[in-house]
Amino acid sequence: MISDAADNNMVSVAGLSLYYGQGEGRVQALRDVSFAIPRGSTCAIIGPSGSGKSTLLYVLSGLLLDFSGEVLVDGAGVGRGRRQTALILQDYGLLPWKKVWDNATLGLDIRRVPAGEKQSKTASILKELGLWEMRDRYPAQLSGGQRQRIGIARALALDPDLLLMDEPFSSLDALTREALQKQLLHIWLKDRITIVLVTHSIEEAIFLGQKIIVFSAHPGRVVEIVDNPRAGQPDYRKTRDFYEMATRVRELLEH
Repeated sequence: MISDAADNNMVSVAGLSLYYGQGEGRVQALRDVSFAIPRGSTCAIIGPSGSGKSTLLYVLSGLLLDFSGEVLVDGAGVGRGRRQTALILQDYGLLPWKKVWDNATLGLDIRRVPAGEKQSKTASILKELGLWEMRDRYPAQLSGGQRQRIGIARALALDPDLLLMDEPFSSLDALTREALQKQLLHIWLKDRITIVLVTHSIEEAIFLGQKIIVFSAHPGRVVEIVDNPRAGQPDYRKTRDFYEMATRVRELLEH
């Protein structure tokens, strides 16, 4: 019988291990990883480069299925084609020959959503993200922050209940990064999507992640899961609690 606590988890991972390659070239990417993420909450995953953080997202998205252990999303074994899971990549994943509108509607086009529904849904999201006036431009005509907003728009158009983000703001300047963090926070507060964010930024992890999962160096394993209940509060960055949490996470990463 599933407990109430387990039933409330959007993501449950138990004993996850994964290897790349075969024979002498076999390399372990993840080792005995276990954690749970409550429905409608945010989680930040932070750790050294090469610690398997992105690999974990690919497992949760159903892109990597050759693993041992148990991985559940919304109570079901993870698999390809889950329509309520959206993945946003670091390099935006945009098609350079398509305009903003066409990039934002790409997922809906693949799903053959009726034109009227596609129009109203995409228009609303582009307006919310400040992209409506740019809908006829190509990605090359936009800033990095604007391109990342297109990736977010395309994901939100699919009505996900699980949003996976792989270092989505890492290539942006500090002010643009903070602006998009606040915009993501606004989206989460409005829609309560479960968000799993991979980041190298301690500050970003603390500002956005109600849970912070600290990974070890390769092969990735969970060093500690830190509860961060003030994540999501707009003024959190200005508090003593924020700086104390930053010190704690930094010490975990160093040791």
